[in-house]
Amino acid sequence: MTLHSTWFDWLSVQREMDVMPAILSCIFASAMAIIATLFYRLFLHPLSHLPGPLPARLTGLWRTTKYIQGNWHDDILSIHNKYGRVVRIAPNEVSVVDEYAMKNLYGHGHNATKTDWYSIWDPPNTAPQLFSELDKKHHSFLRKRLASAYSMSSVLKYEVHIQACLDLLIRKLGKYAQAGEIVDMAVWTNAFAFDVVGELGYGSQFGHLQEEKDVGELRKTIFNVFKLLSSVGHLPRWLWLVTSRGAQMITGFFNADQPLVAFRNWSAMKVQKRLDNPEMTGREDLLAHFCRMKDLEGKPASFLEILVEAMNLVGAGADTTSIGMRTCLYYLATNPEVLAKLREEIDNFYNINNLKTPISYLETQKLPYLQAVIKEAIRLLPSIVFQLPRQTPPDFKVRGIKIPVNTTIGISPIAQNRDQEIWGSDANEFRPGRWLENEDKTRYFDRSTMTFGGSGPRMCIGRNIALVELHKFVAQFVRVFEFKLVNTDTPWRIKAYWFAYQSEVFMNISRRK
Repeated sequence: MTLHSTWFDWLSVQREMDVMPAILSCIFASAMAIIATLFYRLFLHPLSHLPGPLPARLTGLWRTTKYIQGNWHDDILSIHNKYGRVVRIAPNEVSVVDEYAMKNLYGHGHNATKTDWYSIWDPPNTAPQLFSELDKKHHSFLRKRLASAYSMSSVLKYEVHIQACLDLLIRKLGKYAQAGEIVDMAVWTNAFAFDVVGELGYGSQFGHLQEEKDVGELRKTIFNVFKLLSSVGHLPRWLWLVTSRGAQMITGFFNADQPLVAFRNWSAMKVQKRLDNPEMTGREDLLAHFCRMKDLEGKPASFLEILVEAMNLVGAGADTTSIGMRTCLYYLATNPEVLAKLREEIDNFYNINNLKTPISYLETQKLPYLQAVIKEAIRLLPSIVFQLPRQTPPDFKVRGIKIPVNTTIGISPIAQNRDQEIWGSDANEFRPGRWLENEDKTRYFDRSTMTFGGSGPRMCIGRNIALVELHKFVAQFVRVFEFKLVNTDTPWRIKAYWFAYQSEVFMNISRRK
């Protein structure tokens, strides 16, 4: 060993000895910072007096882990059953169940504002849209210019297109019924709902029913987008992962963005075709309304403004409705006495009125038990099960409890819809009769339900389309088919990623004689 090498060995050891205290100091400082943060959140935070799971009070990762697992529809019910109606689910987030809080958070004249979380839902390369718009004035403008398109009087003009999809669905199912084959109603209801929004938003069906497949993997793509955004979008430091550019970088790296890009390009082509062919504007559908929209200055809406509304209809209008259809079928199949009573009401209406054509939506409104069945089913499993987050204004209280300003707060529709103080001790039971007992109680239930995402200006703008589809589908399906669940032990599987997606709803169906 030379003197030279010995010198360098000694120098290396000295450097390591000099660095180690610095490393240990960093580790110690980091540990102390973490301990101090956890101590603050647990004992000194303005929300420290509120009950909730211990991990949730310490870190938002607990809530996000639950979201990723996809069982939030069960988790949020368990949390409120254990901790009460005002629960801390993250260091600065509260989940509440209360009919008055619902009005104060989502109703007319409220002062609560949307959180930044909504901004992650803006489709790339489009224009501002209703769901993610944070500015109240601009949100009001966007909603007003869409109001006539989604009004019930307009939707009834589109009913012929909805019926065309329903006729095709019944023909397709009839083929499998005749062959005695098991059908997955999760797949078929989804295909039907996507073809309906194709008819209304683009002027033609997507082909999911006709081709009996997920055309262009559109349904799979929409599901994956909701899974990503709903799972990690609540983590502030991770928001860059799910903003437009970040999401494009990630999905592009894995070649996972191609279906979404293809759908946007296809959407743009369909919109441009309508704009280039004025003679097509005589067709009564949503796209015709979108093409007639004006901007804030009264000028024709831009191409991107029209495009984003058509794309939003697909993202928000298909899965939500098909979830409701599957929920109705499930509760009817598992409650034969309700099914028998509903079928009697429908059959009597057909016979008394000598009805030879498929029942219309206005005709379904003469069937009180049908309406009660649908309300009760989608009460128990609303399409949206995550909280609808807001930021609290100053001096905000829930049940006498003051919630600090700028706290993230929200109501989960499924928790609200199963609350025993609102619905009674049988809140978790499927009992359509509760909607028919007396008018005062029915009005109270209608005011308290979160089935369509709150009340007032934040209620789902596509509510009327969903109602028309649901009433027509349930009435006609029950009229035409006998149906039973194949697996009564595991009748379906649910994964909650903002929406409560059901799968594997296998049924034996046969045409009624």
